[in-house]
Amino acid sequence: MDLMRLLRSLEEFLYELVGWLVFYPRTFWRVLRHPGAMARYTRLELAQPPERQFEETISPVLMLILSVVLAHVAEMALKVSLPTMSTPVGKLLFGSEQFLLLTRSAVFCIYALGAALGTLRQDGSKVTRATLREPFSIQAFLACPFVVMFSIGEQLARTAEAREAGVVLACAAVVWYIVARAIAYRALYRSGWLKALALVIASFSLTTILVLAAFALLLV
Repeated sequence: MDLMRLLRSLEEFLYELVGWLVFYPRTFWRVLRHPGAMARYTRLELAQPPERQFEETISPVLMLILSVVLAHVAEMALKVSLPTMSTPVGKLLFGSEQFLLLTRSAVFCIYALGAALGTLRQDGSKVTRATLREPFSIQAFLACPFVVMFSIGEQLARTAEAREAGVVLACAAVVWYIVARAIAYRALYRSGWLKALALVIASFSLTTILVLAAFALLLV
């Protein structure tokens, strides 16, 4: 019986893994090309019963985690050295590949969370588990191309051979992310470009400042 349960678990894992190989690039491409349409798609999917949600894609939070893993795989392929920190907290957060993945996942989730909270504030909605789920799921999708492009750009910028290309890619990732969030906001709330961009830039800047401040306090 234990062997059969183990084999069934292995079967489910392998099927899920194969599914990631199919649905991850498809979902990534849809988010990259049509962030507004993906925002509307996420809203519609979350209205479905849980067992029928995101049947054509990967769920948003899992998509974000896989994007962080993909960026880390690219880092290993590029043979870029891991960040080194001398402080106890720095060694904990960046001292191993496992904790580095957790740290990066947490940082990019903070960007998705900050954007989601900003959306609820503009919408005048109360922050609850129910109301937070939709905007956070949308922002988790939108963060995926940003995670991959910015991480690879940052890694290339740490090499002597492709420093300029890395800086360009990282800057392009930030620009795409801001524009994509503005497009998604306009698609959901029919806002003007000026208001959407102003809200997104303010939210992105505030989140970046808070993340940098947190690291500065933790790593001293």
